[in-house]
Amino acid sequence: MVGDDGTDHLPPRRHLGGLGRLQRLLHLGRILGQRRVVPVGHRQFSHVGASGVVGSVRRRAATEMVRVPSGPAKVAAHRSVASGRQPDRPASGSEPAAHPGRSPNDPGAPVATPIRYHVDLTDRLHHLVRVSMTVPEELATGARLVLPVWTPGSYVVRDYARHVQTIAALDGRGDTVELHRDGTTAWRLPEEVTGEVTVTWELYANDLSVRTNHVDDHHALLIPAATFLSVDGAEDHPHEVHLPPAPADHQVFSLLPPGPNPDTYLAADRDHLIDSAFEVGALPHLDVEVAGVPHTFVWSGHGGAPDLPRIAADLSAISEACRALFGGELPTDRYTILCTGWENGGGGLEHRDGTVLQMPVHTFQDPDLTARFRSLLTHEYLHLWNVKRLVPADLVRPAYDRPTHSESLWVAEGWTAYYDELLPTRAGLWQPRRLLDTLQATWGRTLDTPGVHRQSLRQASHEAWIKHYARDHNAPNVMTDYYGHGSLVAFELDLRLRAQDPDGDGLDTVFRLLWDRHGLDPAGFTEDDVLAAVATVGGDDLAALTERRVARPGLPELEEVVAAVGLRWDGDAASGAPHLGVHLRESDTEVVLASVLRDRPAWQGGLSGEDRLLAIDGRTVGRGRLTAILSAYDPGQEVAVTVARGPRLLTRTVTLGPPRPDRRLVRLHEPSPAAERAFARWCGGELRRIEP
Repeated sequence: MVGDDGTDHLPPRRHLGGLGRLQRLLHLGRILGQRRVVPVGHRQFSHVGASGVVGSVRRRAATEMVRVPSGPAKVAAHRSVASGRQPDRPASGSEPAAHPGRSPNDPGAPVATPIRYHVDLTDRLHHLVRVSMTVPEELATGARLVLPVWTPGSYVVRDYARHVQTIAALDGRGDTVELHRDGTTAWRLPEEVTGEVTVTWELYANDLSVRTNHVDDHHALLIPAATFLSVDGAEDHPHEVHLPPAPADHQVFSLLPPGPNPDTYLAADRDHLIDSAFEVGALPHLDVEVAGVPHTFVWSGHGGAPDLPRIAADLSAISEACRALFGGELPTDRYTILCTGWENGGGGLEHRDGTVLQMPVHTFQDPDLTARFRSLLTHEYLHLWNVKRLVPADLVRPAYDRPTHSESLWVAEGWTAYYDELLPTRAGLWQPRRLLDTLQATWGRTLDTPGVHRQSLRQASHEAWIKHYARDHNAPNVMTDYYGHGSLVAFELDLRLRAQDPDGDGLDTVFRLLWDRHGLDPAGFTEDDVLAAVATVGGDDLAALTERRVARPGLPELEEVVAAVGLRWDGDAASGAPHLGVHLRESDTEVVLASVLRDRPAWQGGLSGEDRLLAIDGRTVGRGRLTAILSAYDPGQEVAVTVARGPRLLTRTVTLGPPRPDRRLVRLHEPSPAAERAFARWCGGELRRIEP
């Protein structure tokens, strides 16, 4: 997440061996007819057709750098009301789908009964969703029904059960079955219940984000973690969702594959269901084939006029760059992008076969926002490999009713954040200057975060639940950001590897080696696995340095290593206005000290986060005026700072600090030929075009 998936649609499991997983995947493939799946634990992608015959394409070695041409993008842009039909099914002459209650290898042998859901969207005007779940007879007795408290990729407890307005259960005769509340997020069926049970609940869905439900007369965005109860102990059962569009002229877009019946979508198991999403509406969308894999982009913003052919071209370029990084094919047979648009805000959540994005509604009319969209799309697309198939071991089988901690988010998100600006540069979507500007801005923000010296990246990953996703005004003083800080550690590691071998591929080689060793691995990867890959490529000393960067608080060393690609840092830290050492939150009506940075001037002068800044030496401070006011002073001067703290009016004496560093990455005056080659291999650009 910037803010959530080779197996194909099935997350790896420790307890399920490769053969058992393959058999289950083959069964699902036959249910769905023409269906391509990727079994866990096998070093090949297996394509399952209607005949059930398995063909394979062995994945290229991770040490190869293979750029797979995608060919011209084939775009079908639909701006009018969609038909509401599902993707085409196999022709009538193809083999009929296997019965969902029979094994593909022995049609007479029973397998897990599907858990079925029906979703009613007929009261969208009031933001209401009604969901029914059929609990099979063999699972009903004493069943514990659980709604997750979080969704994968967004590490914060959200207590989705608070949106459940009513819930009731009926047995097969239509008689009421009493439900017993079990904690805040679960219900239990009675021990004496017999037969099949239908549980129905009503959800309030009026929270537009990439990890929550939002339903109105324009669209319906459904996040399964916030929508579907599951049965404890039945995680491996198939889950089938019946979601007819409402109104009928709307179309359903799903990250799940179509099921055997009209308006149904089939998840192989509980994890697969939760790691998906649905969007319903008469929405602008496009279908484009990239590297032989169908991709769908859906825009649910009110207006915004997305340039669908341009998005298709960008998606093709991003996909090619990502595939080149990991050395070959896409690890999925379909990819769906559900993009919401609102007044402000933004972010993304990765899923196994797609992503949910949010951008301001005017994104595609603003060049800077369009560039941010490309970076966000690259980030989430990279998660097809990193996180969703190259899985941190602690996240292989998450617990959805409580936090699941990982100490590897600096790789899962930090490395992904590094590449989400680097790969579009390689793809030619923008010039290297933008990449350098982004890196130097990230460096500046990290320098301006005292918490980087108090929390390690390993700790930041583990404590994401209580710090990264629960920030307050003191957060910069006690925590570091595993996205930005993690990307800088990746940057340093990349350049140190390129200094060793200017004609090599740097961190790309480590990433591909990690993918080759642990992608599709049911056990996932650990920090030790990452360090072992670094040692293989760059030596034990570099692995030890990487371990220190992760285990200890502190900054990477970027001053000298940038010379490996012909760059240097330029800028005079003594220029500019003196500073208070604060982060501001400004509006037309007030200026608030969003954070007061530890040991900086405002901190030493006794100011506090959430103080409302009123005046400097009697001069009122309005939106955008602070820098201009401070520019009249010299560092070391004392000023009287007037703030409002609740009902109190306070004036504190603050000694101004020196200007903040404002440094840029520029070209060395006389870069070596090796550095010029390294720069080109690093970002795909020409070093001579960077100003000295």
